Amino acid sequence: MKVMVSAIIPVVPSRDVEESLRFYQAYLGFEDPFTWGENPVEYGGLSRDGLRLHFYYEPNPQIAQNYAFRLEVDEVDLLYVSCQAAGIVHPNGGLEDKPWATREFTLLDPSGVAVRIYQELKV
Repeated sequence: MKVMVSAIIPVVPSRDVEESLRFYQAYLGFEDPFTWGENPVEYGGLSRDGLRLHFYYEPNPQIAQNYAFRLEVDEVDLLYVSCQAAGIVHPNGGLEDKPWATREFTLLDPSGVAVRIYQELKV
């Protein structure tokens, strides 16, 4: 018997779950936020284009600063311009073509999580 996998949902550390939800809504277009717990909110999530992203409260800043994930998009240049204007691009993560046939940049969320935004290059 073969079991089909239908989704993978990153669970990202956050020093402030509500702030993380606002950030991903404002800058990356995620929607439909939900939260669980109070003072502080302990867990939350949102979605976009059939993808889901969850956050858990983690007060230790080093945990989030050592976490990263990749997000594939279809218009990396357009998103880069808006992220750069918002001041959320990682200081060493400017837009560039990589030898592995992607064009990418890195942004930092409010907790210090590195999000590598990329688009595959046609070779």
